[in-house]
Amino acid sequence: MEGIESFERALYGLSPRIRNILENLPKRVKYSAEEIRIRKNLPLALTVSGETVFVMEDSNLSFTYCEGLFKPTALDIEESFYNLCSNSVYAHGEELAEGFVVMKNGCRAGVCGRLTNGNMSEIASLNIRIAREITGAANDILKSYRGGGLLIAGPPASGKTTILRDLIRQISSGVLGKPKRVCVIDSRGELSGSETLDLGPATDVLKVSDKAKGIEIALRTMFPDIIAFDEIGTKEELKRVSESFYSGVQIITTAHIGQRKELLTRSITEGLITSSVCSQIALLPTLHGGDIEVLDAEKLREYEFCLR
Repeated sequence: MEGIESFERALYGLSPRIRNILENLPKRVKYSAEEIRIRKNLPLALTVSGETVFVMEDSNLSFTYCEGLFKPTALDIEESFYNLCSNSVYAHGEELAEGFVVMKNGCRAGVCGRLTNGNMSEIASLNIRIAREITGAANDILKSYRGGGLLIAGPPASGKTTILRDLIRQISSGVLGKPKRVCVIDSRGELSGSETLDLGPATDVLKVSDKAKGIEIALRTMFPDIIAFDEIGTKEELKRVSESFYSGVQIITTAHIGQRKELLTRSITEGLITSSVCSQIALLPTLHGGDIEVLDAEKLREYEFCLR
């Protein structure tokens, strides 16, 4: 099953002691796990449906802090960290300055320790976010999507990146009537999975840490129909997105949003919507359930204006 395979692929960089414990977890746990959290001398934990569960020494789970929990040592942390960096911390220096390491398979390992002048040392914890490739994850959005600029908004762990990845694949494959040229700005390797994940036959991937610069390069050199990237977050990115829109290139991106009202109260998402860069918004439900809601940006603006 894809969920289980995604989990097992994420274990390649971990120390043998940690990997052995996680490989023996029940299949249902592997299928549902979203994160692997490794803290020095503290219980090994998983995030499952947004909730924290601890891993025991016998590979069973506990929802409480109790005896028998597996606790990674400083050596486990050090060995895992160097494995994740392919034994070259220097090569990952730019990523580590931002607090993460891009893994080989689209997963991302968050790193906590001492960050001094851009150098990460004294590693104390790791958080591996498991990248999942789910065919059809974007189907509910595609039922209403008209082909213009799209903002996929939702809370953390609501599946934004997974849905964006599947949307790119389907658009590039011709789901809108004919294949669209999509240029993906992949700042952390999560969308393409270091080229191991399927983004469709008409997709180009530009790996660059500066997303704003990447949008500029894509617009100038790749002549795409659509530029797609994950997690818009700066005014410079918004500026480049607007330039793309006025050049006739559509934008598909994601944003962290806890509630619908935040769409027009946060400056970046408000700018996407009021400038018409994004003509539709796909609002993802919280972890507690619900349906994906596809909103018309113009109607949303009118509705919010009437409430003021």
